[in-house]
Amino acid sequence: MTAAARLPRTIRNPYRVPRPAVISFSGGRTSAFMLRHIVDAYGGRLPGGLHIVFANTGMEREETLQFVDVCGREWGVEIAWVEYLWDAPHRTRTVDFATASRNGEPYAALIDRKGFVPSVTIRTCSGTLKRDRIESYARHRLGLKRWHSVIGLRADEQRRVLRMRAMNCGSRTGAHAALPLADAGVREADVLDWWKRQPFDLGIPSYAGNCNCCFLKGRAKLIRIIREDPTLADWWIEQEARVANRTGPDGRACESMKRFRLGETYAELKAAALAHRDLFDEAAASASESGESDSFDCHCTD
Repeated sequence: MTAAARLPRTIRNPYRVPRPAVISFSGGRTSAFMLRHIVDAYGGRLPGGLHIVFANTGMEREETLQFVDVCGREWGVEIAWVEYLWDAPHRTRTVDFATASRNGEPYAALIDRKGFVPSVTIRTCSGTLKRDRIESYARHRLGLKRWHSVIGLRADEQRRVLRMRAMNCGSRTGAHAALPLADAGVREADVLDWWKRQPFDLGIPSYAGNCNCCFLKGRAKLIRIIREDPTLADWWIEQEARVANRTGPDGRACESMKRFRLGETYAELKAAALAHRDLFDEAAASASESGESDSFDCHCTD
């Protein structure tokens, strides 16, 4: 029984989100759980005024892109795929499963434009590549001036929930945050249990996430991911190399803007991942499975 099924009948179904609304679909299990329950709340067919948008950075794993495509086809819903492109109207282009970027093109283009790589303190990636693209689509493609931005934050993510409610999902744009999972009391265990009973699944271990080597992942998780596929680190190494010689307006080097992770380059991280594999594999696996404490929250995480 899901959290939604446990709601008293006197309480409004939180999945019947107010309209107009834009459902942010990250391509992960939690946001897909939310989407399916919203569809079910409306009798299996979304009414007019509800729109689903997936923002692709080009660094999503292929399994994520396949999952988004399958969700749309299996559940009979239309999902708009958008990407950052500087020369496109309002910096946003519409793509689909076949034409979506798969080699980090939107992300690399953003780094070129900014002249530095994102980091824990400067998260231009999630802001520009995801949040702004979804808001651009809502305002300029859908013609909305005010809308509900439906985001899959769970009840066990209270810090993120409180922060999102406090800033009202960037109300300067006309978006108003709607958090049906938090309102329904859904926790991670509810999501994982529900997916065990479904005919298809994301196919990515929880520790891996959608963005293959996101710098917001804890170090042990990144070590494990890179050990499983060392080539995944190469794109991140290349981006740091491209900005290695850039300086600020005053001509001074700013090391924090040349590294995704504070104090460690991805080249160093890859070297660490490939060293002493047998000795540290078990420890890294244990830490990554436990969720570890050095991970950070991000708008684009699931």
